[in-house]
Amino acid sequence: MADAKLDETEIYNQLKSESTINSLKNEFKEFIANNNSSEEQFLVKIKNKANKLIPEKHTNIENIQKEILIESLNKEHLINNLQKERRIAAILDNYSVHKAKLVIQASKILNIKLIHLPVYSPHLNPIEQVWKSIKKHIGNYLFDTIEFMEELFEKEFYRIINNDSYYKNWIKKFINLN
Repeated sequence: MADAKLDETEIYNQLKSESTINSLKNEFKEFIANNNSSEEQFLVKIKNKANKLIPEKHTNIENIQKEILIESLNKEHLINNLQKERRIAAILDNYSVHKAKLVIQASKILNIKLIHLPVYSPHLNPIEQVWKSIKKHIGNYLFDTIEFMEELFEKEFYRIINNDSYYKNWIKKFINLN
């Protein structure tokens, strides 16, 4: 027979009760408001709370954390202001986290267009083309010092990414931002 203390459904029902969720959200919001804490300190606070509630189960606390994040972003004035801004396009590979519901919700609120590259297509990823060009350029040098290599790398990197035709051609070929 399963231990009731470890029954995920029971734990979820306890945490899902309105009073518990509101209590946790208020506690976390108060912590954020009253502290100049870093994100890391905030996450430690949440994990400590999870350990006190149910040391064996953290997934429900993570769900509450996600809800707090979406609530914080989902403010009408924030959304209205972001919709007036130029839309950002983020190019992503197919790592499963990039397709998570939280990422999709947050990107809609933040006015970010997610562009998922096809599987096994590094040739379509613009940064891969940048690395390829840099390797081709600096591969012809013999480096006396690490500083010289870093300087050459940085110079070539900025030469490539500041080249309007490079990214404009990529955008025309692969993206429709409308």
